[in-house]
Amino acid sequence: MAIRKDANTLTATERAEFVAAIQALKAEGVYDQFVLRHANAIMSAIHRCPAFLPWHRRFIYDLELELQRVSGNPNLGIPYWNWPSGGANASMWDDDLLGGDGDAGGVVRTGPFRAGQWTVINSSGVPAGPLMREFGQNGLPTLPTQAEINQVMAVTPYDTPPWSMNSNPSFRNQLEGWIGPNLHNRGHVWVGGSMLPMTSPNDPVFFMNHCMVDKIWHEWQIRFPNQGYLPANGGPFGQNLTDPMNNTPSGPVGSRPIDVLNSVALGIEYDDAAAPPPPPPPPPLIIVGAAPTPADIAAAGETDVFRFEVPTFGPHTMFTTGPSDTFMTLFGPNDANVEVTSDDDAGENFNAQIIRNLSAGTYYLRIRLFSPNATGNYAVAVRSDGAPANPIPELVVNGANIDAAISAANESDVYRFNVTTEAIYTVETSGTTDTFMTLHGPNSQIPEIDRNDDGGVSFNARIQRQLSPGEYYARVRHYSPIGTGSYSIRVTQG
Repeated sequence: MAIRKDANTLTATERAEFVAAIQALKAEGVYDQFVLRHANAIMSAIHRCPAFLPWHRRFIYDLELELQRVSGNPNLGIPYWNWPSGGANASMWDDDLLGGDGDAGGVVRTGPFRAGQWTVINSSGVPAGPLMREFGQNGLPTLPTQAEINQVMAVTPYDTPPWSMNSNPSFRNQLEGWIGPNLHNRGHVWVGGSMLPMTSPNDPVFFMNHCMVDKIWHEWQIRFPNQGYLPANGGPFGQNLTDPMNNTPSGPVGSRPIDVLNSVALGIEYDDAAAPPPPPPPPPLIIVGAAPTPADIAAAGETDVFRFEVPTFGPHTMFTTGPSDTFMTLFGPNDANVEVTSDDDAGENFNAQIIRNLSAGTYYLRIRLFSPNATGNYAVAVRSDGAPANPIPELVVNGANIDAAISAANESDVYRFNVTTEAIYTVETSGTTDTFMTLHGPNSQIPEIDRNDDGGVSFNARIQRQLSPGEYYARVRHYSPIGTGSYSIRVTQG
């Protein structure tokens, strides 16, 4: 497992290995692709917003995997810039690691990334001269202190409306540096030069700066295990818990905030961090049909999680009762990170309620209060509503199309079809809606065997695959979590 260390504590061997790996990625052109990934992202989608922390966690994680690949060392971790001990005279600025400050004109002329050895690029990927630095010359002459870091570490909740640089109270906004003692932003401004524009990953210290940011978030998550990511829903697209984040490619982990919240599960470890906490106990079990389970949101921004078991396919109602304005999100089956749907006020008064056909499996309910600043009590329950009111529609192979529609945000439709002869089969949608389809089976809705976005005509989905005999399930949703629209679906052999 890679252990991310204070850059000032690296041994000579560790410094040489890190520098060589960065230079190898630069020679391959891979390093510059990371610069462009950051430079060409939408500024407001990755900065001054809730996704700031998960976006950059995924970004530096991806670079760390590339460093491990070119070095052949699966334990190579990005070092972090420990701001309180990382001033201009710190050893991380020595010639064997980062090199130091720029000259009178700002040009870096020391270390492995000096002029003549390292060339930066602009947002179009065109070479744009040498690396530039201007330590402490841009209005911020000092770096964050440990006392200032401790001050930010005590802030809750994670974020608040308007989900921007004006959010307060907001741990994310304080760590990013738009309010409070100015942590992350101060690192960029203190270095200056190439660290100021959106092409700031041109300077390798960018990744050390964000590794320090991630370390603080990692420790904050351990300190406040009940303070979940916000907004779960209702924020700008790309900022909610299960939204895809801007300019984040597919990779070993997903591209949504929820996919990178658990740093321990990602294998991220810091040298002086507390030992990883033991695995959390499973969420409290709700017995379907039992009396509502009392609960409460005792701290602002807190999220409660419950689980329940569905033995067979059928309609179920999930609801809260009580005086609090609750917001409920359903995940599953058998995956606490796959969002099914959510609701705010469909129940009595301001209570949440979800009515939905559910297949067999384990489901999870995340419940918070509508206002991230509120606290209050409630009760939660799940009931089975009897035999399926709407059995899963059957697609007949080589038969007629089924006309359908995604009529609400986050909705997905499920279809089944039987394969009697092993052969190639094509499942496809048609119409004007941008559909996304996954294929599951055989004889189960749980294992996903294929997925497609735009393989069909226009923005339609199309899966063509060799299938053995059995029953298969096609799940169709809109590409956008908030999109709706009509479509048709069919299955053909060949």
